[in-house]
Amino acid sequence: MTRPPTDLSRLKAALNAETQARWREDARETQGWSVKAIRSTAAIAVLSGAAAAGLAVSAPAVTEIASGIIAPKSEIDFRVGRNASMGRLEIYGSVGSRASVRSEKGPKKEELVVIRLPGQKTPDIGDFRANPPMGVTAVALRQDSRASEIVMTLAEGAKARFGRSDGAVYVQIETKDVEGDAARLIMQRAGETASSSSSSSVSEQAPAKANYPVVALKHVKLEDGVQIDFPFPDVTGAAVFRRGEAVWMVFDKEVDFRLPPTLKDGVVIEQANWARNDGFTALRLIAPAGGSLSVDTEGALWRVRVGGKALDAPLSEVAVKRDDTSGAATLTLNLAGARKVAWIRDPMVGDRIAVVTAPGPVKAVRDDRSTVQASIGSTAQGVMIERMAPDVTVTLDGDRVAVTRPGGLLMSSDDNGTEARTLQTGYRAALFPTAPDASWGELPEEGFLKKYNALQISAADEQGLGAEGPYTARLDLARFLVGQGMNFEAQGVLDLLGKTNPRSLGDPQMRGLRVVAKVMSGRLTDAQSDLDSTALISDPAANLWRGYIAQKTGHYEEARKAFAAGAPALDGFPPVWRTRFATANAQAALATKDIASAAQIIGYAVTQDVQPLDRLEAQLVQAQIIEAQGDKRRAMRVYAAIAKSTSDRLNTPAQLNAARLKLELGEAKPDETLAIMNSLRFRWRGDDTELQLIRTVGDIYLNQGRYREALEVLKSGGMSFFNRPEAMEINQKLNAAFRSLFLDGMADGLQPVEALGLFNDFRDLTPVGADGDLMVRRMARRLVEVDLLSQAADLLDYQVENRLQGVAKSQVAADLAAIHLMNRQPEKALQAIWKTRTTLLPKAVMAERRVLEARALNDLNRTDNALEVLGTDMSPEALDVRADIYWRQKDWVKAGALLEKRLGERWKKDGNLSLAEEANLIRAGVAYSLASDQKSLDRLSQRFGKFAETAQNGDAMRVALAGLDNGPLRASDFAMAAAQTDSFTGWVASMKQKFREQGKTPAALPAPAQQAQAPAAAPAPKKA
Repeated sequence: MTRPPTDLSRLKAALNAETQARWREDARETQGWSVKAIRSTAAIAVLSGAAAAGLAVSAPAVTEIASGIIAPKSEIDFRVGRNASMGRLEIYGSVGSRASVRSEKGPKKEELVVIRLPGQKTPDIGDFRANPPMGVTAVALRQDSRASEIVMTLAEGAKARFGRSDGAVYVQIETKDVEGDAARLIMQRAGETASSSSSSSVSEQAPAKANYPVVALKHVKLEDGVQIDFPFPDVTGAAVFRRGEAVWMVFDKEVDFRLPPTLKDGVVIEQANWARNDGFTALRLIAPAGGSLSVDTEGALWRVRVGGKALDAPLSEVAVKRDDTSGAATLTLNLAGARKVAWIRDPMVGDRIAVVTAPGPVKAVRDDRSTVQASIGSTAQGVMIERMAPDVTVTLDGDRVAVTRPGGLLMSSDDNGTEARTLQTGYRAALFPTAPDASWGELPEEGFLKKYNALQISAADEQGLGAEGPYTARLDLARFLVGQGMNFEAQGVLDLLGKTNPRSLGDPQMRGLRVVAKVMSGRLTDAQSDLDSTALISDPAANLWRGYIAQKTGHYEEARKAFAAGAPALDGFPPVWRTRFATANAQAALATKDIASAAQIIGYAVTQDVQPLDRLEAQLVQAQIIEAQGDKRRAMRVYAAIAKSTSDRLNTPAQLNAARLKLELGEAKPDETLAIMNSLRFRWRGDDTELQLIRTVGDIYLNQGRYREALEVLKSGGMSFFNRPEAMEINQKLNAAFRSLFLDGMADGLQPVEALGLFNDFRDLTPVGADGDLMVRRMARRLVEVDLLSQAADLLDYQVENRLQGVAKSQVAADLAAIHLMNRQPEKALQAIWKTRTTLLPKAVMAERRVLEARALNDLNRTDNALEVLGTDMSPEALDVRADIYWRQKDWVKAGALLEKRLGERWKKDGNLSLAEEANLIRAGVAYSLASDQKSLDRLSQRFGKFAETAQNGDAMRVALAGLDNGPLRASDFAMAAAQTDSFTGWVASMKQKFREQGKTPAALPAPAQQAQAPAAAPAPKKA
């Protein structure tokens, strides 16, 4: 089979398209800006099985919606899971983990789940929308100035529950028949959309029948492959192609496939899913991308072989030509017997593709063809078009397939001069594939365009020679682009080369050049994937790039080893890169405390013949080494000199370090230093300098006792740089500061309300385990001290319900019950006690809980039950409760006797009575008077009368000890005396004292086994 003549304009268009597409993709990654086209489909269907895909017919109208800043995965990361009975969505990231979820009803009473994400960045829901969780029939996005909301429509009968777990927000959808429900609903929606599309060819067809022909697939295992037969009842058009690891087989007839259970062997075929919709049936296989794909046909039988030796079948190539006769540039394909256009949503990529089917014999597109707006992919049968622009259309006119757009496709012209065609590139392989050369960017006298056009034409001609042809002209073009600083464009050329000439991926020259382009454009992680390839194992210069990337990403030990391995190749680099590598090596040595080596290496860097800014960058690291050697004043002078540079990249860290050293040397005040650093912090973002700013400002705030500002600054660093090793140090400092505040007593100097507000705002820092529990209990005790009882109860209630088990749970529940009683809420106190009953409690804990339960029952007028709870307990606390019970029962004899017993022999001691003792004395006197027990009253008066003169409630004491028969006293005087010494007030005072003593001498912490598996942070108690 002969190859058609090379179409120069087509090849140049392909090269330009890949270059520009790569530039746009890279610009999105580095700048965070993206304009995405959201395209509506005419019809959608769900593939049965674990993965889902949409199938749409004809060429529907497309709407393009421009969005704002796309949130990276570090901020919002969607992860979808599914099984046979449920689907689950988990949202991670610094913004995603703060999402809120709610349920609501839609306009048609359908169940909706709304996920609200704070901020103005747009979540990327392309893959999520194309492949939603089980039980979700639709996913929509709406935004306002404060947040974005993702609206999920649930299938009928599906139920959702949501919450937080392991640092993520989750939504779990449970349904009895998820796959069936979702497929039926989406198929119904697809049918409605297709019927309303004015351009749908299906609208002219008869409605689909309820019963479809059954096609039982047959397969044969081959060596390294599998052969699948599709025995259709009559002649059927087909399209077969591969996208990544997915093999697609699309047929223009609706049938019921019967897949053999052994088709998915886990080796050649890892997954198999199929769908039927609007005149098409599609089968999608997940198979290794390295295997071959071939097709054959015999009458109504289609045979597809995945992997193994290709089928020996007659094959005709589908010609791709350019057509300008209509005035709009169009790509046309001559596909004999072309039948229909199917629009398919690829669940792996999230985009839509157009598929054109045709009957046998086999007709294939052998090579990819690309323009800026559309790409025609290679196929084993039929035609497949990837839509890159939202307004591209695909139409059929007999055997002619036309791909165009309203203004025509953007393709290069054919008016290039012959002189430019004959210019030679002069490519020579580099000694070190990853070492750039200064000659790469040299320009002729005619200027940039002359050389660029010549190199581009040579590259396009070379591409026309096919996958087995040479590719040195394209490497030469990429080198020139790198030399001119056009690193994104160079990556586009090299990525296209890897697709069209796969064998180039094993060439160290190609891999090494792509490493240089990616590192120079800041794509360090992507460059690492090329460095890890086997092609660069023997290149010593590649170790220098590995060390450079490791240092920039904070892996200093790894960087030192890589720099040492690459040292023999260092002199093969231009001076600028020798300086940069040596500077990065010195920084890694300094970070690993090897100051002597760092000083030696930086001495090499500053002696290179480079531009002033590159030398200043090395001298900035030299100043850090001088500081590490102990000469802070000299280092400060060097920092001050570099701070005068016009480059913000250099003067910002220099100003930071100069201001820091001035403060350390006592030449500046903290407020002056903070003013400088905060101005730098708000104008410099995203690298090691910001991390150092955050650490330094946080330390200054902590030293000044400005705890809120310190925590806010340190927390911002951990959130912004969560994937950097230095962020771990900041998080450790942040957690240590929070522990010092609320566990070691640093926050004791704050007002309780202020401490509560600080704790609420940073409660997610509460450590997991016994320390976190003790921290919460100490905060609760401080709240009790200032009568913020409801807030204290909220804190302890969360501990009891979510974090504690066993003895610890019962002990904290007793504290919670006491706080409820202090807040005059006996019902809640009883609930706290009853819900935490358990066996084998220590006697002290059991006694405390028993007394609190009896006191709560007494407050509810259930005095008999209260006495039963106390039983034979005669402890002082139990006697107080008994006295209160008898008082409430008006059993004055027993009440008086118990109150006098609580006083004991206090009358024998000198000194003023305490408030509790005065209360017991007054109430005992009142009880004896009301019981007409004059003898007991006289005894009490004789013993304790002397204390009335110095008592805080002297008048009330005299009234109580006088009795009803002594003097002009009335019953109301006794009532007033008893009211002034309410036992509740004395009990509250004693409980506060108990909490104070617990705070000074904390009880033994519960064992780790007693900790429940629960979130670390307590909920925010309501502020007063």
